[in-house]
Amino acid sequence: MKMILLFLFLNISVAIGAPLKKITLVYEIKPNPPFYLGKKMIDWNRPGITLEVIKLLERKLNIEVDFERLPWAIGLEKVKNNEVDGIFHASFKEQRLKVGVYPMRNGQPDTNRRLMTQSYFLYKRKNSPLQWDGNTFTNLVGTIGVINDYAVVGDLKDMNIEVEEVSTQLVNLRRLVQGRVAGIAGLELMNDFHINARPEEFKEIVKVYPPIAQKPYYLMLSHELVGENPDLAEAIWDAIQDIRVSEEYFQIAKKYF
Repeated sequence: MKMILLFLFLNISVAIGAPLKKITLVYEIKPNPPFYLGKKMIDWNRPGITLEVIKLLERKLNIEVDFERLPWAIGLEKVKNNEVDGIFHASFKEQRLKVGVYPMRNGQPDTNRRLMTQSYFLYKRKNSPLQWDGNTFTNLVGTIGVINDYAVVGDLKDMNIEVEEVSTQLVNLRRLVQGRVAGIAGLELMNDFHINARPEEFKEIVKVYPPIAQKPYYLMLSHELVGENPDLAEAIWDAIQDIRVSEEYFQIAKKYF
């Protein structure tokens, strides 16, 4: 009789959708609209596109997701140490393969399973002769401001561009206004958000086309999670791809634009 009751209990638990796996994902404290909004607390009425996408995974994969907001460099360290299960948004860098695992196909990051794509642009003061033509900086006198540990840092160093790293976009923009850097290389949406929110303060800043780089961004998972449950990891990345090309995604994005 006890065995029968236990069997019934287990089947009822599966039937009502008890979570099979609880995972913790980290992302930045700084807002990156429209992908995530706010600073520390999450407003689930308007959390951002990426958070809504990841919440859909709970229902589709029968998992439970906890979110933690941390400075980017600390979040990467926690993934590397397997203290959390993943981090977003992570662009691909060879050295980050020591930190965590990307969705891969044929030995390369699988862009079909990205969360989204973002562009890095050069921002400068209106009266500056500094230019970027898609390949080369001209009339660069001084340094370029960047956010520490962002992927564009390596890109600029590969071009032998001297950079100054700070922790936030707002600090970078203010240093540009003050003339402490010749320009800044930053994520378009994050910097445009600050410029539009403070039009008087940043009225002398302009964005230079074309972008310095366009990069796909992924949910990077910890080595421990992928090693212990590779099927779940693949299911998560596959589900992200399915959602991103779905009507559900269109309806989510529509709210933020």
